[in-house]
Amino acid sequence: MIEFLQRIDNGLLLRINHFNAPWLDQCMWILSSKLINFPLAFCIILLLKSQFSWKKTSLIFLLALVVVSLTDVISTQLFKDYFERLRPSHDPIVHHYLHFYMIGPNNPYLGGQYGFVSSHAANLAALFAFIFPYLKKYTYSIYALGIYVFLVAYSRVYLGVHFPSDVLCGALLGLAIGWLFRRHLFAQLLQKWD
Repeated sequence: MIEFLQRIDNGLLLRINHFNAPWLDQCMWILSSKLINFPLAFCIILLLKSQFSWKKTSLIFLLALVVVSLTDVISTQLFKDYFERLRPSHDPIVHHYLHFYMIGPNNPYLGGQYGFVSSHAANLAALFAFIFPYLKKYTYSIYALGIYVFLVAYSRVYLGVHFPSDVLCGALLGLAIGWLFRRHLFAQLLQKWD
């Protein structure tokens, strides 16, 4: 059963990674960049401020940062370091078949050694699960954020630094953490500011 799932994982990885072009390489590289999250944060603050006071906006945004930071620690320290599953870019069998983004001449982007789970997917899914109820006034923003999370997760597979299962499990982990924090750990704190 595990071998069957691994074959599906490898097949999806190769299909996504082989559908490449120079302009798409650049798009996926930008999507995977952490710098692109600054405009996202700015947009979220603006959307929150249009509905809430500065105090509540600041609280929601600060708690969202806490959730994302904790998700990052959990995905890295608990999952990557525990499972030690090699990224496709470091896998001795798969990496020979992959196309990589070139940072410079003879310098492909390979990511760190271990990839289960994808921190990019986990962090953004946690943000989505935590923040989406506060964006309900702007339904389009919920869809836009969902599409953004999907594209960033897709970019990690496209770039050859994550298996699809790394991304899927990372997204599920992030959704669970974001929901847990919003519904149970921070619920009373957020209600006080209504």
